[in-house]
Amino acid sequence: MNLRNTYYQLLGIQPGVTTVEVKRAYRRLVKKVHPDLGQREQTSKERVEANELMMRLNQAYETLMDKAKRAAYDSAIGLNRAPRNMPVGGSLIEEEEARERFLKQVFQPSRQEIVKVLGMYPRQLRKLSLDIYDDELVANFEHYTDRIESVLRRASEAFSRERAPATLDGAVQMMRYGIAQAADGLEEMRRFCQNYDYDHLSMAGNLFRIAVDLSRQAQRLAR
Repeated sequence: MNLRNTYYQLLGIQPGVTTVEVKRAYRRLVKKVHPDLGQREQTSKERVEANELMMRLNQAYETLMDKAKRAAYDSAIGLNRAPRNMPVGGSLIEEEEARERFLKQVFQPSRQEIVKVLGMYPRQLRKLSLDIYDDELVANFEHYTDRIESVLRRASEAFSRERAPATLDGAVQMMRYGIAQAADGLEEMRRFCQNYDYDHLSMAGNLFRIAVDLSRQAQRLAR
């Protein structure tokens, strides 16, 4: 099952289905892919992938079962989106100029910075794994955690401060989903720094991978 699918594709349903059908599809998949199933036979990599898939399924279920979240998600993936060559108000040239300006000044810098800082996570984790009780290593890891927080805050503020052209609404909304996932991963890192439970770091890695994947989907929507 490809994690890059839309929530509808992930659950094997079509847009517009009822919440009853969403629930039925979700339950059917959970019975097949829940991480606790066949745990003894799974490698560590397979368990991580199973956990990541389960998180994605839960995210899809939560979004599609909620009317407001579902409407926002549909907009984010391009459903019910107005054609690009039919801007609301203003000329087509003005719309394209505003679009390119937003992409250059807000969208691309924010997306690239997020992908870059989250991409550093495996390396930072390897450094920390040398000794998770070493004060200097933990301090460096906490500094990296602060850096992620700073990057996410700047991106969130940039998207809130600058209004995106209508043709980029879906891409921006998808980036917001990605920022929210990364923020959840950041919280897991903070929890590790409090109790040294390595499970928090594994969960953070899963959430960061989802965040990066959502940023790639946002990039495709922005084309």
